Amino acid sequence: MRPVPRRLLASAAPLLALLLALLLPGPAGAFPLSGCTLTLNSTDASGAPFDTAAGGDASGSMDDPFLVEWDGSVRWEGTTGSQVITNTAWQVDVFYLPTPLRGGDANAAGDQQGSDDLDVGATAPFRLAGLFFVSGSMSGDGGSCSGSGWFKIAGDPIGTAPFGAGIGAALLGLALLYVGWSRRSWSAGVLGGFLLGMGLAMVLITISVLPLGAATPLVLLGLGVLAGMVAAWLGRRRAPAVG
Repeated sequence: MRPVPRRLLASAAPLLALLLALLLPGPAGAFPLSGCTLTLNSTDASGAPFDTAAGGDASGSMDDPFLVEWDGSVRWEGTTGSQVITNTAWQVDVFYLPTPLRGGDANAAGDQQGSDDLDVGATAPFRLAGLFFVSGSMSGDGGSCSGSGWFKIAGDPIGTAPFGAGIGAALLGLALLYVGWSRRSWSAGVLGGFLLGMGLAMVLITISVLPLGAATPLVLLGLGVLAGMVAAWLGRRRAPAVG
């Protein structure tokens, strides 16, 4: 495939603009919460107190994440303040990406407070460790609230499924990047770059190293795709067949 610089630049321009916008570190200060109140308390596997965080203070920030244990639990207590919100819809995002954690409630009784106990290990089908940025919102008739914060699942990431999957994805991505470069294949290059970025993001999350804060995974994905496009564009030329 011949190089197509105009097509490359046209495709890369929006991506570069997105990357420039994301190159500022993500939220790392307070545990912001608007319209509601929330208090979190975690316990370890033995049931002993482990950590606490509350909306509006320094706990739950990137520098001081809310600590939980995989075999422990979390108790949350929250209110909607002066708001009585009915016909609510809520959702949870992780690193700005939507998750299946969403739902709604009629709240016909007009409750303004709630609480519950959650088993950490019951929230995922496999053991996790690492640092995560979570944001969420709830809205309905009568008001809304939103917030975000950092939490860290304590433990050794080596041997966990996300760490292994991240290493595997990164290695496969490198192999496909080579294919994209050697064959001048845009599909192989872009897919390889995407897998490389995703794999590196998964590894960094599990080892709790996020140099660009909450934007780190998206930046790595974008840079990976861009690297794949460049690899395909600059790929080596094949010698013409003899005879």
